[in-house]
Amino acid sequence: MTNKKDTGVTRLEDEMVEDVFAMSDAEIEAELREESVDIDAFDKEMDDLFASALAEGGQRRLQDARKAVDLHHERQKRKEQQKSQDELRAQIAAIVAGNPDLTMAARNFEQEHDGDLLGVLEDLQELTGDDWDDDE
Repeated sequence: MTNKKDTGVTRLEDEMVEDVFAMSDAEIEAELREESVDIDAFDKEMDDLFASALAEGGQRRLQDARKAVDLHHERQKRKEQQKSQDELRAQIAAIVAGNPDLTMAARNFEQEHDGDLLGVLEDLQELTGDDWDDDE
């Protein structure tokens, strides 16, 4: 079972809407009186419906804007994380280049350790005695 409307029904609805739009105000009023509809109540109901549709459209646009802002923030966050990852790689490379006496495992930084670059940097600082974060 699908949630899609029958295309025949949709076309019929579209044609009915077009017919109403093509009518003059006097023709609409005459049809409403013919059906014994309270014109003032109908007018208020249509105004409320229109205001509700506008508000719903505004809410949808607001939600879309919020999603766009969230996406932008996420991209900025990733850029900042990438920048800090690049800075960590540069610090690690400087330590490795400045310490040729490190073991092969410590110097061989060809495999990426993106998940733990900070840990790798701390390990290298500890190995080389360059604990730059200490205030001593």
